[in-house]
Amino acid sequence: MWIDTDVGDDPDDAVALLAAAAHPAVELVGVSTVHGDTEQRATIARGLVDVPVVAGSRFDVDAIGAAEPQAVLAVGPLTNVARLLGAGYRPGRLALMGGTRRPVHHRGMTMAVEHNFASDPGAAATVVDEHPGGLVCPLDVTFRMVLDSDETARLATDDRLRPELDTWARRAPGAPICLHDPLALLALAGERVVRTERRSLAVEPDGRLVDTPDGTEHEVVVDVDAGVAKARILALLEHPPR
Repeated sequence: MWIDTDVGDDPDDAVALLAAAAHPAVELVGVSTVHGDTEQRATIARGLVDVPVVAGSRFDVDAIGAAEPQAVLAVGPLTNVARLLGAGYRPGRLALMGGTRRPVHHRGMTMAVEHNFASDPGAAATVVDEHPGGLVCPLDVTFRMVLDSDETARLATDDRLRPELDTWARRAPGAPICLHDPLALLALAGERVVRTERRSLAVEPDGRLVDTPDGTEHEVVVDVDAGVAKARILALLEHPPR
């Protein structure tokens, strides 16, 4: 698996990287970073996982192809993934954390357009339109992955996450942690914690994800057993492979 991430903002990207490295069904072969200061994001990623990390500013389609990932998990804006597809590379499986099929009230605001898709709507449209059969894990499901106080305390015992948790506490004081990206990882890894349906999707110019009969068919996560999923993620971090 190759993961494309905007690690360094919300802590869930870092959790997803650590969970991928610990998951027995996943062989993490590389990471690329996207959006904003991709060099700094790459530095953060290198401190979390012991695999090749490529900053978005140095994004190399050939390097990813040489790693021969069977799956690509995109948990940030889709700029790099659109370039990958545009260069003709087609991973066996592609999973996205992004979009929302309905407005979601999350972190004190109503979101009709999800951040990853809104950050590069053109790339999101390219990926959704040109890679049928992808696995889409949208915000209207992942927002249910909010950690309660006990779960947050468990996460905080992981010293590897301390810098990301401290950054989050400064950036969003009192805001809960939501494990959006790790849920997409579990879904791609085949964990039985989500329910999916086949849907025809398209992306509008503002990044809005819509169901439309004229769209491209994808497997969409429509429900999650959030309690079981959160417990699984925390267990992966607490009991990594030796």
